[in-house]
Amino acid sequence: MAFHNRRWNCFSFSCCIIVLLVPLVATRPQQPSVASRVHEEYSTFQVENPEWTFNHLAVDHRNGNVYLGAVNRIYKLSPGLDVQVSHQTGPDEDNRNCYPPRIVQPCSEPLTLTNNVNKMLLMDYRENRLLACGSLYQGICKLLRLDDLFKLGEPFHKKEHYLSGVNESGSVFGVIVSYGDASPDKLFVATAVDGRPEYFPTISSRKLTRNSEEDGMFAYVFHDEFVASMIKIPSDTFTVVPDFDIYYIYGFNSGNFVYFLTLQPEMGGGPTTGSSSAGREQVYTSKLVRLCKDDTAFNSYVEVPLGCVKGGVEYRLLQAAYLSKAGTILARSLGIGPDDDILYAVFSKGQKRRPKESSQESALCVFTLKEINERIKDRLQSCYKGEGTLDLAWLKVKDISCSSAIRVDGPTYGALQYETIQVVDNGQILRDMAFSSDQHFLYVMSASQLTRVPVEACEQYSSCKECLGSGDPHCGWCVLHSMCTRKEKCERSSEPRRFASNIKQCVRLSVHPNNISVSQYSVMLVLEAHNVPELSAGVNCTFEDLAEMDGLVEGNRITCSSPAEKEVPRIIVEQGDHQIVQLYLKSKETGLAFANTSFVFYNCSVHKSCLSCVGSPYQCHWCKYRHTCTHDPSSCSFQEGRVKQPEECPQLLPADRILVPVNIVKPITLRAKNLPQPQSGQRGYECLLTIQGVEQRVPALRFNSSSVQCQNTSYSYDGMEMSSLPVDLTVIWNGDFSIDNPAQNKVHLYKCDARRESCGLCLKADPLFGCVWCKGENRCSLKQHCPHPQSMWLEHNGINSKCTHPKITKITPLRGPREGGTLVTIRGENLGLEFSEIKDHVKVADVECTPVPEGYIPAEQIVCEMGKAERSQFAGNIQVCIGECRPEFMAKSSKYYYFVIPRLLSLKPNRGPVSGGTIVNITGSNLDAGSNVSVMLKDQKCTYQRRGGQWITCRSHASMQGYGNVSLSVFVDKAHIHKDLKFEYVEDPTITKLEPEWSIFSGNTPVTVTGTNLDIIQTPLIRAKYKNLETVNICQVLSPTIMQCMAPELPYSLSRQKEVPERPDEFGFILDNVQSVLALNNTNFMYYPNPVFEPLTVSGVQELKPGSPIILKGRNFLPPAPGGNGKLNYTVLIGDKPCTLTVSETQLLCESPNLTGRHKVLARVGGIEFSPGVVHITSDSPLSSTAVISIAGAGGLLIFFIVIVLIAYKRKSRESDLTLKRLQMQMDNLESRVALECKEAFAELQTDIHELTSDLDGAGIPFLDYRTYTMRVLFPGIEEHPVLRDLEVPGYRQEQVEKGLKLFGQLINNKVFLLSFIRTLESQRGFSMRDRGNVASLIMTVLQSKLEYATDVLKHLLSDLIDKNLESKNHPKLLLRRTESVAEKMLTNWFTFLLYKFLKECAGEPLFSLFCAIKQQMEKGPIDSITGEARYSLSEDKLIRQQIDYKTLVVNCLHPDNEKSPEVQVKVLNCDTISQVKEKILDAIYKNIPYSHRSKASDMDLEWRQGRVVRVILQDEDVTTKIEGDWKRLNMLSHYQVTDNAVVALVPKQVTAYNSVNNSTVSRTSASKYENMIKYTGSPDSLRSRTPMITPDLESGVKVWHLVKNHEHGDQKEGDRGSKMVSEIYLTRLLATKGTLQKFVDDLFETIFSTAHRGSALPLAIKYMFDFLDEQADKHSIHDPHVRHTWKSNCLPLRFWVNVIKNPQFVFDIHKSSITDACLSVVAQTFMDSCSTSEHRLGKDSPSNKLLYAKDIPSYKNWVERYYSDISKMPVISDQDMNAYLAEQSRRHMNEFNTMSSLSEIYSYVGKYTEEIVSALEQDDGARKQRLAYKLEQVVAFMSLES
Repeated sequence: MAFHNRRWNCFSFSCCIIVLLVPLVATRPQQPSVASRVHEEYSTFQVENPEWTFNHLAVDHRNGNVYLGAVNRIYKLSPGLDVQVSHQTGPDEDNRNCYPPRIVQPCSEPLTLTNNVNKMLLMDYRENRLLACGSLYQGICKLLRLDDLFKLGEPFHKKEHYLSGVNESGSVFGVIVSYGDASPDKLFVATAVDGRPEYFPTISSRKLTRNSEEDGMFAYVFHDEFVASMIKIPSDTFTVVPDFDIYYIYGFNSGNFVYFLTLQPEMGGGPTTGSSSAGREQVYTSKLVRLCKDDTAFNSYVEVPLGCVKGGVEYRLLQAAYLSKAGTILARSLGIGPDDDILYAVFSKGQKRRPKESSQESALCVFTLKEINERIKDRLQSCYKGEGTLDLAWLKVKDISCSSAIRVDGPTYGALQYETIQVVDNGQILRDMAFSSDQHFLYVMSASQLTRVPVEACEQYSSCKECLGSGDPHCGWCVLHSMCTRKEKCERSSEPRRFASNIKQCVRLSVHPNNISVSQYSVMLVLEAHNVPELSAGVNCTFEDLAEMDGLVEGNRITCSSPAEKEVPRIIVEQGDHQIVQLYLKSKETGLAFANTSFVFYNCSVHKSCLSCVGSPYQCHWCKYRHTCTHDPSSCSFQEGRVKQPEECPQLLPADRILVPVNIVKPITLRAKNLPQPQSGQRGYECLLTIQGVEQRVPALRFNSSSVQCQNTSYSYDGMEMSSLPVDLTVIWNGDFSIDNPAQNKVHLYKCDARRESCGLCLKADPLFGCVWCKGENRCSLKQHCPHPQSMWLEHNGINSKCTHPKITKITPLRGPREGGTLVTIRGENLGLEFSEIKDHVKVADVECTPVPEGYIPAEQIVCEMGKAERSQFAGNIQVCIGECRPEFMAKSSKYYYFVIPRLLSLKPNRGPVSGGTIVNITGSNLDAGSNVSVMLKDQKCTYQRRGGQWITCRSHASMQGYGNVSLSVFVDKAHIHKDLKFEYVEDPTITKLEPEWSIFSGNTPVTVTGTNLDIIQTPLIRAKYKNLETVNICQVLSPTIMQCMAPELPYSLSRQKEVPERPDEFGFILDNVQSVLALNNTNFMYYPNPVFEPLTVSGVQELKPGSPIILKGRNFLPPAPGGNGKLNYTVLIGDKPCTLTVSETQLLCESPNLTGRHKVLARVGGIEFSPGVVHITSDSPLSSTAVISIAGAGGLLIFFIVIVLIAYKRKSRESDLTLKRLQMQMDNLESRVALECKEAFAELQTDIHELTSDLDGAGIPFLDYRTYTMRVLFPGIEEHPVLRDLEVPGYRQEQVEKGLKLFGQLINNKVFLLSFIRTLESQRGFSMRDRGNVASLIMTVLQSKLEYATDVLKHLLSDLIDKNLESKNHPKLLLRRTESVAEKMLTNWFTFLLYKFLKECAGEPLFSLFCAIKQQMEKGPIDSITGEARYSLSEDKLIRQQIDYKTLVVNCLHPDNEKSPEVQVKVLNCDTISQVKEKILDAIYKNIPYSHRSKASDMDLEWRQGRVVRVILQDEDVTTKIEGDWKRLNMLSHYQVTDNAVVALVPKQVTAYNSVNNSTVSRTSASKYENMIKYTGSPDSLRSRTPMITPDLESGVKVWHLVKNHEHGDQKEGDRGSKMVSEIYLTRLLATKGTLQKFVDDLFETIFSTAHRGSALPLAIKYMFDFLDEQADKHSIHDPHVRHTWKSNCLPLRFWVNVIKNPQFVFDIHKSSITDACLSVVAQTFMDSCSTSEHRLGKDSPSNKLLYAKDIPSYKNWVERYYSDISKMPVISDQDMNAYLAEQSRRHMNEFNTMSSLSEIYSYVGKYTEEIVSALEQDDGARKQRLAYKLEQVVAFMSLES
């Protein structure tokens, strides 16, 4: 199509022809040029079945509903693309060769199940129906009601009903034409005929009858013997072009005409021309067909060619078209009216139709319908005159005389492409597009996805320039709201300059002055603003986050002052001398900044030198005598000392090189200017030299203002590695005032003898150094240091300046060809000082070698080019003469130079890609000879790389001759080496397939690559490029068509470790120089997030038994690859042994090898290696067997003793004999039971803890809303509190009461009153603890909207409480321990308000996980329905201390809301009561639904379905219930003998059932009794603390029991005493349960006692309150850390967290059972112990819950201490920040409570203690000044006033 396969391009038109370089069919999705927008208004509808692809689209312009025609389905979608109705159209048995179709008469062709492709989808608004024509049965149509897609009719029995036999969806086009109210509508249908013109007309007009079932539906409008309302393609046409057809792309009606746009083959001149049968490619042309809509005989049929031309390139292949009105802007540029019709058409280049292949270019062309009609009119008129030929060859076969063919080509303009958006995931975009009814959206579809795209996304542009520069015609800049938007969305956009639609209208702002010094404060600034609207509401000037102040508006000028002293930015030296700050103008009307400009704050004082000071672009002056830079020149102490120009600065002038030999005493004189004369009290000048990091200060003398001299001194530096050392020189005065040195003058210290070991090197030295070669000593030295006379010196340019005894030390190369041309490099000593001295004086092996000037290094190196050698010359040494060939000036080498003959043998590889890049290895002999090598492949160079004696490697270039063999030749210097060696250029490799097309971020996963010619590449590499970073990895070629690669890692991704899949910008291969595979276009290679492993345990060591599996947990273990085949190759090593793995999304199950001891676990996958910890595998502990043996031994001894006693007393009495036997049996029972129970306990300890984690469903935590949560904490147990309701007062009193309460509200908001009020109430004896809590909660509900004030009051009250506590000599640790004051309850409520967000974001998750884990673990074993005791418990009180035999069953439950949905499998126990089963089923069915939204178990009956007929209702009590004596046992599943995998259903409660108790009162009484015990609403603490009540049934005296009888009530059997004795053994179960739940408890404690949380900082409230307590401790000189620790613990953990842990129902919408409550109480007690500072001494009599966590509490205590320590180290929160935070919290929850009702509740206490409160107010000075007592009396008067 003309649109990119994944993107929609937006254009702004002002043109006739626009050429787009857009592929018609793109094979690879490109990255959008504008980042793909994730817009909340985007919505999509995906294909439901891969076969049911989308074909056509229609939008109802009246209501916006979308109708979608797909294969086998018609959908009705809402405007937002939600499915409303779908209608099935297929598949069905058919064969396309059956004509007429089989539904009319039997067909002999074989029938197959055939899909029904939707070929036409039209809206018939007049009859409110949809025409949906398919491909089944030769193209019959259905007429569907628009409202519900009900089938109104499906005519199929006449041949007129078969519209088209073509299977493609885009082959048919229909247009419904209306003829006014009187006449019925007609349908014009145009279709391709697919070679069957005898069956189907290519174009026809049909009747649309009002009745959808009428026979005449789709009949031709006119039909007689000779003429009909149709045109068929003549059969003669097919003899000329056998595969001729007309493809209809688009159709519409306008005015009196109907138009179709077509693509058709050109007929050409003769029978074979253009025919595909002749082997030529068919040429196509695009034509527009026009018919008069009233023409029943189709005599008005006319067609004209259509296309565009740009720059000589023709665009002739029509792809898509759309008709629209011109609109104002486009109409103006085209010279037509805004309501004139415009035809937009997309053409691709050329005239050859290549389906499913990308074309190079396409063009979007705009035609005016008016002009098309005029052209047709001109054409017809010329036709009547008999000019030219009529272009209807296909219809008439021979040409008819008429005018020549015309083209509708208009002028070419550019179009602005302003945005590219990705709209579908993959595939081409189909032709059908439509606007929504409000024109705000465009519906775009591919074969598998329909997307609703907003026509604009103005909000993506953040600035006026971006917005108006984007070219989006929908967008403009809403000035005062500072946002890009549509005009209608901008408030008051019609007012001048409030809405900018042109980039020139953007607001411009300038400021004068635009810079000030940081030491200038509150300077008046004048801002000039252009294009601003009227600013009567006022503006603020804002300097980023530094300061904000009011601006004074005068026209377009705004005056405001710069920031005050404390708000000016600090500028430090590292940041330069200035800081640029954005100065914003902020509208008071909108509170938003609408214009900004840069403003500079500069700081002169950062400049430490005169030149940098006066060179600053700001107003900086240098004070010469103070050596400072200032913006205020008046601050310079001496007038003459002020400098403003660089020329006036004191500075050193540029000097020639300052040379100083080491250890020679010498002065240094420097030229300067403006040197200041030190004033009285100021020190003189010094020179500062930094030599090798050591400063050396030398006194200096100022001669005058232009000269200074460093006094006589000697200098030296260490080492002989450097012959000279440049040293920094600084001239300073007055201690540290430096003189500028702009020329960077340096002192050069030098040593003559350093690095000048030979005469030549010495004489080469800089003549200014004054170095000479002292012959007597054979060393280089200063003249004055040579002890010999001048005749014994050698010096450059002196009398003796020629060194003797030259020497050769090294020659390269030592071998070369006889042909010469080799460059020989000779290195040595004293090899002359001038090139002329050695020119013509070099011989190598008696062959002249010509020195090369470029290679000559005086005294050190000669490079010469070899001449040609004779055949008789084989080797010889090198001879060099310096100037003359006398012995003392001649050097000979000890090594020989050899002449050799290089030879070639073979080359490998002997073929490579035509693009080059092959590394060719040539073998032979003597290939390392000579100095220069070049290799040629015929006429092309092969770039030389390396060589050895027997080999040379080079890299081939791209072949200029194409494929084939080329000869190879090698040049070594001037030698040309030949041998008949051929290199073959073959076709470049191609890549056709990658398997799989994905990897992980770290790469290194195998990818199998399929292609061609892969074996010609030596080192193939795979590459990925992402964010301009490239990575590569290796490949191994397996065959010419297959190679195995390791995927490269995705660059840049690992640093971010994003959790979303990423697609690389480029993905391809480096195959030598083959460019076509560098970035593949046909791959969708995807990278998925890396697998992430979690540590095995917190400590990193996991204890295991041999054979136990190791479970590695984490995420992303199975990448979500397409097709679900995302498997990675994992290797897990235990030590060095691999283990067998089973992989799931979040777990690796590793069957551990047969090992014992400690072993490191190592996991490898892709490029990742991670060790999650160490496993410690210990052989089965002998404990259990020891216990059994010892018990057995003890039992044996006992038995032995009993036997002795029996023998001794045998004769005494038979009765005692029987007693002993019974005792023996009891002991045996006891022994076996203890052994069995211990075994079970230890087995449970080994239970896999991970089982719980994997079962916990993380889908959504049912948090209560803020109001419900706060009400449950503030007013526990009260469901409908008055503060949630409107104030209830009789109507006649309402006004008075409201006035009174408003006045009372003002008093509550007065701090003096509120503090006095609370203190007075607390001093009253009748003011109970409950009252204190109630008042605190009511006050907090009133002050919810004023939390800053509430916090201030709370701090006063707490401060009073601390004072009072210390005055009364109570131990300081008791502070805040209990809720005995209003302040303490207010503190709880304060934390309740402020920690809600923290609970939701952080702590809620581990708390909920703990609750779920406890509930699930408890329900794994039996729970007594009556007593609440359980097999698994953390609480000793709630532990079943008997052996209960039970079995786990799975029941399949039907969903109560939808019995057709799949059955839900629920695990239950056969010992569960029916109520317990119902609860478990409800938990499973409504897993993710809040408890309050579920059905209740008491409202449902459990129905056991046995087969289709038998349905038994199961109940806790019915006629079958067993009664023994006065004990009645509740029915369990085992009672009804319910089997495993039974089918059950929950049905609404029925009044009677066949098995219910006749006397229903008995059943109800007892049922309600235990149901009430389990389903309490308040806090369950009371329930836990009491002994379970088993009350006899009032009417029958029968007691109910489930699993255990309460022995205190019942008649106890003698034999049960043993159970009591052994019950302590069952306590090991507490330990097993604790171990299972350990991780969840740890997670919760760790989250609460951590200052760093996932994406959430520590709540400010905690830090603020802890700091307050520390302040109070400091104030009262309390330095005992234990006291401070205890205060903090009492304030937050005990006051808030313990409450939340014990009562998770305060935070979540859940139901808490008594056993869960008991376990949570144990956790809460552990939490309290962890916060305590006192030592817990434990003994065997300590409570079990203390013993249970005894080992863990010390580490928890460490966590708490670290937590308190971390908080105290955090930066202090300022009151300003805290108040801003509190204000934000207040604003969020402003209207949660009814303030009037709260005030009314508080007032009830005023009524009770009016006199005392008034009296207290009168005694308080502050209250007297504000007349608060009088105001309170006014309130009382209002409230008590009768009407």
